[in-house]
Amino acid sequence: MYNKPTSGMWRTGPLRRSVCDWPFDWVTEITTLDPETQVHQCIGTIRQTGARPIGEAAANARTIGEAGAMARVVETLGQILNMSDPENDEFVDSAADCLDVLLQQAPAIQRILSALAGPRGAAAAPALEQYGQQR
Repeated sequence: MYNKPTSGMWRTGPLRRSVCDWPFDWVTEITTLDPETQVHQCIGTIRQTGARPIGEAAANARTIGEAGAMARVVETLGQILNMSDPENDEFVDSAADCLDVLLQQAPAIQRILSALAGPRGAAAAPALEQYGQQR
């Protein structure tokens, strides 16, 4: 077995510059909501070179922020593959059972895809305009 990523839904904060002058980095924190205490806890910091455009840096941060959720989906996909392999101990002789487990992942997959797509239109404007970029 391997160590699993920090549990809970991960969130990335807004990007900010590490310093006012060049050279600077884009920086943000990753937090997770502790299900027991209902408190957000910092689990990491993302630092990217300021040479990357703000939109690209934001997309990178969103992607890293979804790593925990993506790992859980991939783990479930591995279980589905085991369920479909006749030589595996977890084999089930039912495509419907495999499809059912896969369809249970649909909301998580849709949420990940939505998060990776990022804000659109007016929601993206403040961050982009703050650093002089167009939508």
